[in-house]
Amino acid sequence: MPIRIRLALVFAAAVLLIFGVSGILFERSFRHGVETSLDRGLHTQASTLVRALRDANGGPIGLHDSGSSARVATQDLVAQIMTPTGKVLETTREAGPRRVLGDAEVRVARRRATTTTVRLGAEDEHYRILAVPTFEGDRRRIVAVGTSLESTDDTVGRVRDALLVGGVIVVLVAGVGAWFLAGAALRPVERMRREAASISEHDATSRLPVPGTHDEIAALGETMNDLLARLQNALQRQRHFVADAGHELRTPLAVLQTELELARRRPRSRAELMDTIGAAQDETQRMSRLADELLFLTQTDDARSELPRGAQRVLPIIEQAAETLAARAREHRVDLRVEGDPALEARVAPDLIRRAVENLLENAIRYAPPSSAVTARLRREHDDLVIEVTDAGSGFPPDFLPVAFERFRRADDARSRRDGGTGLGLAIVLAVARAHGGTADVANQPAGGAVVGVRIPADV
Repeated sequence: MPIRIRLALVFAAAVLLIFGVSGILFERSFRHGVETSLDRGLHTQASTLVRALRDANGGPIGLHDSGSSARVATQDLVAQIMTPTGKVLETTREAGPRRVLGDAEVRVARRRATTTTVRLGAEDEHYRILAVPTFEGDRRRIVAVGTSLESTDDTVGRVRDALLVGGVIVVLVAGVGAWFLAGAALRPVERMRREAASISEHDATSRLPVPGTHDEIAALGETMNDLLARLQNALQRQRHFVADAGHELRTPLAVLQTELELARRRPRSRAELMDTIGAAQDETQRMSRLADELLFLTQTDDARSELPRGAQRVLPIIEQAAETLAARAREHRVDLRVEGDPALEARVAPDLIRRAVENLLENAIRYAPPSSAVTARLRREHDDLVIEVTDAGSGFPPDFLPVAFERFRRADDARSRRDGGTGLGLAIVLAVARAHGGTADVANQPAGGAVVGVRIPADV
């Protein structure tokens, strides 16, 4: 069911409930006010009968007599005089011979005044009855007077009918008003929905129309536009990533295809064939490494939800990464060092951290001059753990620093390709840091050389 209809129905139901309860309370209050006014008149009539009873010294006062001999005017009056046991001593023609009070009302009327509503006569008409006790010497009597509620019932009925008609009108007006009000309130949402439905996957600039009302709907529109911008940026990055990956794969595939075609077209010596196979093997290894790093980046995007619950020491992970690259460091005549507090802990995925440190150490070894040192250092800074890898090389080109962590970016493109670099090493480092809720940064040291750091939350 559309929101507009639900809002109209809910609003109409709420108005119906409020108006219904208010109408019932008003009707009861109105009836109570009318009956209170009648009770005052009945008290006056009862006082008149009590005085007449006193003047008669306990004798009859002629309630049944409507002529000139009656002590009080009793035409069309419901009145009775009873003993404390409820025996009717005198009654008017309108009251009839039967007692107008029930046993419960008689018991109450012996002690104090009481009111009740009864049905009398052949027409079973409602009457309001007031009964009061009176004492005449040693005689106790109950005086009951009453008046018809026909006019009261008619008046209350007309009020009830007016409330019912008015209630129906009010509920209808409220429902229709809520329908139009909901339509006006949801009109910006409908415009945003139509605009969102028209945005294609190739549109990188479209945004939803945001009303200038500065309310919740405007906030929703701004949030949706922010989401669209993030999705479009992510899609754009994904397209660039695919294009870059295709470009990176095209070069080794072209080299491999060229080598194989040359080997097939003309007779070649065994040494030449071995060189061709070696070149093909190098390009195959390069493609294999590229595919492995692309897969690792994809898996790292979801790694944050899989981090271990318990903290573990980080320095042993760095030492394992250094041991993996120890032979490469010796080959380049580079001294590989690991420094830090062994007691520092954090919630980390060891395989991810080790892969990131291996990438940093491999890059540092590649660019470090012979007989220099590459240092992997672990330290605590406020609530974070910082893993830094420094070298004594020439550092990064200044124009490379802002884009160092972008995928397929190389500080020295020719050398990186020759050494088998894919341009994804630092991108993997940043992905690992973000998977742990941290970040990464790169800089040049004042004394020379580069420093790359990974900052992750410490276990506190």
